[in-house]
Amino acid sequence: MVERILYPQWRNQWEATPYPFGDFATRRNDEGDVILEGTFLDAHLYPIGGLVGLYLSAVIIDHQSATFVIGDSATDQLAFGVLPLASVLKPAGTIQLRDNYGRPAGVLVSDWQRLAVFRTWGLGTHTFTRAQTEFAATCCMPAPAIGVRGIMLDDGSVMTGHVWIVGDDGIVVSHSTDAGYQLVRIDIVGDPLTRRRLCDTTGTGETATFTTPNFVRRLRINSSGFDFTCPPDDKGNFSIIANNDLSPETVLRIRATPDGIVFEAVGSTMVGD
Repeated sequence: MVERILYPQWRNQWEATPYPFGDFATRRNDEGDVILEGTFLDAHLYPIGGLVGLYLSAVIIDHQSATFVIGDSATDQLAFGVLPLASVLKPAGTIQLRDNYGRPAGVLVSDWQRLAVFRTWGLGTHTFTRAQTEFAATCCMPAPAIGVRGIMLDDGSVMTGHVWIVGDDGIVVSHSTDAGYQLVRIDIVGDPLTRRRLCDTTGTGETATFTTPNFVRRLRINSSGFDFTCPPDDKGNFSIIANNDLSPETVLRIRATPDGIVFEAVGSTMVGD
């Protein structure tokens, strides 16, 4: 009886094919380096901002490790993964890929026996072109670079993942939703209550050194039997005129006292004809 395997495992089924590289990929560079069938069992690539034509652009071999560099149609170094060769007897079977900012970008799947072939490659950088090592389309997942995915610091490093944004003195952070997108708005406008927070020590056992200003909110006029209230304009201002706007002179004086604001007339009294 002849043994027949009717339903081989998925990876075993593709072991003798160029997969995870495309059928058209030669897997041989100009220097004669060859990536044989079955060296990699599978791949899943999702570098942020990656365009069409993801491919293995270079394999960098040194005394300690092999670095696999992933490129696309726009750049030859979009992501990379490091395989230790000398630190352990058996290299790991899965190579984790990271982009240039340290964010997850995919995996290359194999096992230590298959990856041991890279120990025979010479030291240095072994480059490939897109036509030689382009990955199959089923291995590539588009991940467009939209929205905020990281914060670049002054030293060139990038913060990703869960990032807390805290507004300091003069920084106002607000959150809103627009057309289904979550938006974070940062306004650098100055904080009028900064001095109050720094000086108001109420609750700590110390005496507060900041007095909350009490602005004029409305004017109440009570004279000669009539009483009415004047509100401010839309900007919170009051306009007080001593006489008509045709006279360049005025006898009105306004001064502040501990008890409030005093309005008084000084000088000569206006006498009509």
